[in-house]
This record gives sequence, C-alpha cells and structure tokens, in this order.
Amino acid sequence: MANNNDCIFCKIVSGKIPCYKIYEDKETLAFLDAFPQMKGQVLLIPKQHISPYMFNIDDKIYCSLLLTAKKIAKAIDKSLKPVKTGLVIE
Repeated sequence: MANNNDCIFCKIVSGKIPCYKIYEDKETLAFLDAFPQMKGQVLLIPKQHISPYMFNIDDKIYCSLLLTAKKIAKAIDKSLKPVKTGLVIE
C-alpha cells in the first residue's frame, strides 16, 4: 500500500527498512520505536502513504488507527502494567 519512495514509513511498510512488528492488519502497522523515550513506546502508522497533515486522511483509515491504538494500549497495559498509557497523534 505504501507509495512514496522517500518516506521512511513507506520503506518500513514495504520491508525495505526492518522493524519489530507487534501488530499488522490490512490498513495499519504497529512496531516498536527504534529509539523509545519510554518502555513500550510503539509507532502506529497507516500502510497507505498520507500527507504530513494527519487529519487529511480518509475517515475509514483514521478510525482503523484509533481502534488499533486501543488494542495496542490494552496489550501494553496487560503486559507492562504502566501507571498510565498515552496516545500522541502527529
């Protein structure tokens, strides 16, 4: 689905850059951050290349990202038992 040769995330989706995948479905990919600022930090991206402005994406993909984030947060809570879990949208 990725379609921009210069985009680092498209390279990750296509397998040109390796990552430690923790979740993948038809529309999204979640992987551990290579340089985490905290334990359990995950990057969740759409497989389709999007503009730099996150809120220009299709509603279906946006909803898919949020539902996937919820699944990942539950898994992090269960395994790491953090004081809190946060979500940052960039």
